[in-house]
Amino acid sequence: MRSQTKPSIAFVVPRFDPELAGGAEVLAKGLATRLLQRGYPVTVLTTCARDHFTWKNFFPPGEVDSNGMRVRRFPVNESRDIRRFLEIQEKIIKYQDLSFEEEKEWISQSVVSEALFKELERARDEHDVFIFIPYLFGTTYWGAQTVAEKAVLIPCLHDEPYAHLRIFKELFDNVKAVMFNAEAEKRLGEDLYDLPDRKTCVVGMGFEPTGPHYPDRFREKFRMPEPFVLYAGRREGGKNSDLLIEYFRVFKRHIGFDMKLAMMGTGPLPLQPIDKKYVVDLGYLSEQAKRDAFAAATVFCQPSLNESLSIVLMEAWLAERPVMVHARCPVTVEHCVRGKGGLYFDNYYEFEEILALFLTNPALADGFGKNGIEYVRKEYSWEAVIGRFESGLAKFGLG
Repeated sequence: MRSQTKPSIAFVVPRFDPELAGGAEVLAKGLATRLLQRGYPVTVLTTCARDHFTWKNFFPPGEVDSNGMRVRRFPVNESRDIRRFLEIQEKIIKYQDLSFEEEKEWISQSVVSEALFKELERARDEHDVFIFIPYLFGTTYWGAQTVAEKAVLIPCLHDEPYAHLRIFKELFDNVKAVMFNAEAEKRLGEDLYDLPDRKTCVVGMGFEPTGPHYPDRFREKFRMPEPFVLYAGRREGGKNSDLLIEYFRVFKRHIGFDMKLAMMGTGPLPLQPIDKKYVVDLGYLSEQAKRDAFAAATVFCQPSLNESLSIVLMEAWLAERPVMVHARCPVTVEHCVRGKGGLYFDNYYEFEEILALFLTNPALADGFGKNGIEYVRKEYSWEAVIGRFESGLAKFGLG
């Protein structure tokens, strides 16, 4: 390691765009930005892709300055066999038996960049730490093996079919260290890959105070004077947003409260005709409008089963609102238990009971919200997160 006050850090991510809203990209950008502000030499190594479905080259290759951060882009290999990739992926999703060779074929047809891998080889001695995020893509699988002795993985791990592949057991075994976002995610990684404590720690993502919220402005703009449940994020099966719509439909039929479900984010809404009376599609909102929506909500619901942190959960608590989460997501349940900021449901009847409780006990709901903001301030402020990050580097002999 070169003689300098702070180690040089390279973040390796499959895509990097200031406008991106994906959780892993937001985490990488936030952590890289805070480390740069604290005097760490930081470089981002990424591909020219922007679309995480096609992985087509969009940005020109080369180096750019992104708000003072050095970002170097490399072209994605264009020789992907998409048909074969999807064919193997279908087997993975169904938990069908695959050979190790098929698993490697699948990750080889993921997003890969030979130009990026050559840069990692060239820059092996230029940087002291290479942080790869998230675990799921070819840039991480192949890239981390190139600089394994300096590779730190931030996996953003879920208990999903991909996580059970042998290639990822190999990945977790080979990297120098693994930084998780939450204790529950760390336990999952240890169970799946038999990781020793000496190569793991919990770091996470930091959150700053979000400034003023204007709930009345939101209610007036969107004509929502009545109580409402808020959802934020991608509207898709993987986030369980369709289950929330279904549960809310039944809730309206059973209970009949004068209230709505507001859904903020991207993706289509699978609405039945009856839903259109009560479900409001907010679409993609500006940061200020999003803060106003969180503050105006009676309760925020995060029904996803697959979270390694849940940024929107923290944003709801920063607006001092109570939350509801799915009982089968260990990470969000643990946040609720540790922070005393929300309750969790495992079926419709529990969903109904919790929602009715918050609706009929506003003081109780406010109390959960106040607990939540204190939890975020204590556990997920940037000071706490950077402190855990630096302790992790020291533990791994990389600081």
